Amino acid sequence: MAKKVGRGADPLWLLKALPDPPRLSPVLNRLIDRVLHPLAEKNRALYLLDSALHISVELGDALVQSIVKSIRYNAPRLLEKEGER
Repeated sequence: MAKKVGRGADPLWLLKALPDPPRLSPVLNRLIDRVLHPLAEKNRALYLLDSALHISVELGDALVQSIVKSIRYNAPRLLEKEGER
């Protein structure tokens, strides 16, 4: 039997070809800064909220990147047929 070449060779070719999701942290971090920094000049305690929000954004962004990477690299292994190993 001839070996398949191209898209027909790998049923998950589209999954592997997907680009990385956009990073939202730069946009959200700028928004947090624009909203909270002027307010924090009047109430310095808001810098604590600013820090907590920045940490949350970075953790969420890293989580999304990790999930996409995990799916991209592990889905083929999870979906392969028993006889193909």
